[in-house]
Amino acid sequence: MQKDTNMSIRSLTRLCLAASLFAFIAAVGLFAESATPLPTRRPLVQVNLKANEIYYLDAFKSDIDRLESGVNAVSTQKLKLTSKDKLDILLAQIDMMLFRQYCDREGIKVSESDINNQISQYKASLGAGATDAMLETSLRRNGVFYDTRTYIKQELLFSNYLRAKKADDVKAISQPTAADVLKAYDDMKFNLRRPTSYRFTMLFARTQGMSDVDKQKATDTMRAMASKLKTDPSLFDDYLAKGAIDPKAVGYQTMIGVYIAKTPDSKKQYPGLYDTIFQLKEGEVSDLIQDDTGCSIVRVNLYLPEKQLALDDTIEGLTTTRASQTNPMATVLQLVASELQNNKYATLQKSTKDELNTKLRKEGSITVSLATLSEVLDSTEVDAVKALKASGYSIVLQ
Repeated sequence: MQKDTNMSIRSLTRLCLAASLFAFIAAVGLFAESATPLPTRRPLVQVNLKANEIYYLDAFKSDIDRLESGVNAVSTQKLKLTSKDKLDILLAQIDMMLFRQYCDREGIKVSESDINNQISQYKASLGAGATDAMLETSLRRNGVFYDTRTYIKQELLFSNYLRAKKADDVKAISQPTAADVLKAYDDMKFNLRRPTSYRFTMLFARTQGMSDVDKQKATDTMRAMASKLKTDPSLFDDYLAKGAIDPKAVGYQTMIGVYIAKTPDSKKQYPGLYDTIFQLKEGEVSDLIQDDTGCSIVRVNLYLPEKQLALDDTIEGLTTTRASQTNPMATVLQLVASELQNNKYATLQKSTKDELNTKLRKEGSITVSLATLSEVLDSTEVDAVKALKASGYSIVLQ
């Protein structure tokens, strides 16, 4: 028993010595490492309404790069943000930080599930099979420089703010009068003339972004389908169902209720599709159509002649952005009422944001490092920042 105890003491002593030695080596290593100072993040702006929050120089540069690269990925004309553009982004970031802290202070919250649901809805609006990357590209194209989750959280927070603080105004917007609708209809009549159009169904295999091997495989599959359809057009329904039910398994997707108008814009945007469809009659199936995005086969469903639409007509075939995002079986009356509500809501959003931003810029403390700022903005924009105090900002310049 005594022998066992002595062995335990010796083992414990060795462990203590080993731990001490390890600590000594670690300390020496840390000392040696600290001889070369690690790079530190450099604050660009500090905002304090509820708590001190820092916006670092490297984060600002990343936001600029994210926006430029996102837009340049989908544009033939390369974007290079000017110093004025960068100042606008910086001021928008300051407003965002102030608003986020205000929401924390007021108990206005957004859950992760809310954000996830909104992301799903945005992706669904881009079409079947839309990815996170496609959503991000869409946001960059529209000038959003935040990452996707930050942007969506900010939008949801503002919606919750409106419901909490402007409930009566929101309610009034949701109940337009008949006089308002009739006036809006009269104002919108120019955009309520439907051009000559076709409604069609498309079997579409996206090849954009694929490897050469996968692209060829998808093209061969669609070409084989087109060959069979040329012999037996009735097979189109079989392919339609498969692409609608399990697009991943068959390698293409079915798009039902698509419209194309006989306009110069449509011809310019979809030359292959345009030239093919307007050669077909109702019920006919096309040969294979190829462009930069992928391969498609279409069947024309319905010819729609040019017409000035009345309030009780459906909006089927209208090419305005709002109409294209609305159920084509909705009436013009429903579209006009919705457009009226959207316009009033946008006006309420803008006035509320302007009012709230003005208030928070005075309440919060904003500290700007001029030396750091001079590295990313020209002297004209730096001078504009210096003048912000006169514009109502509670700002400290360092």
